[in-house]
Amino acid sequence: MNGAPSDGSCAGDRVDITKPFKDFFEKRGCRIDVDETYRDRYNIDFGVSRVEGVHAAINLGIHVTLESDNYGQQEVLLEAARKGVVSKSVYVELCANSLDAGCVPIAYAACLSFIFDRRYQHAKTVGLRIFEDSSFHFFDLEENVRRLRKDLHDAAHDITTKLRGTIIAYFADKGFGFIEEAEAQKFFFHIANVVDEKLRLRLPSYVQGESIPVYFAYGGSEGKKYPKAVDVVVLEDEDVEAVED
Repeated sequence: MNGAPSDGSCAGDRVDITKPFKDFFEKRGCRIDVDETYRDRYNIDFGVSRVEGVHAAINLGIHVTLESDNYGQQEVLLEAARKGVVSKSVYVELCANSLDAGCVPIAYAACLSFIFDRRYQHAKTVGLRIFEDSSFHFFDLEENVRRLRKDLHDAAHDITTKLRGTIIAYFADKGFGFIEEAEAQKFFFHIANVVDEKLRLRLPSYVQGESIPVYFAYGGSEGKKYPKAVDVVVLEDEDVEAVED
């Protein structure tokens, strides 16, 4: 990640990269809304609330960036989708030279596709990556954020690093579950990774939605979707202060 403004606005001699997009959408009969609060808080550079000649309700938020895989920007836009700030949102990621390669009409067409294509009718947000040759592809923004978060977490922790978290799910019939750490990173664990006898006896009667504070060791990723938690023990109230120390 670099220090470029997350809103794509002017800074010194930098050009506002959102302007050609707003102008193009507007010339095509779209109603463009710019809300500074939404831009600063949710990374929504501008919204589209109407397409000329189309009577369907539209509430699309768009963020445009030249940065690649900016975890922070993507997570903020996802949070806006979870809160229902807009009905749909598109995270538009451009490569360095795509602004000179006709990316604006490509983005316009892709955004309309995301709004009206039935394949995306249940999707709230999506990533859109446009390349120098004017080709593009949609990508799962939530999955990309999960991957980036895991990569950052893996880089920051060594094997056997001690961590605190909360068991947020356990499937007794399968013998595995998930722990969520304070940084919202999820860990996979198997009953075989639980070394606390009291917790081993408690887990078969686990009720979905129950939260159990635990202390565990980072067991690596091994190329899996979630890193592994090992040496899992229940964290009693009287242990919290000792662990923090």
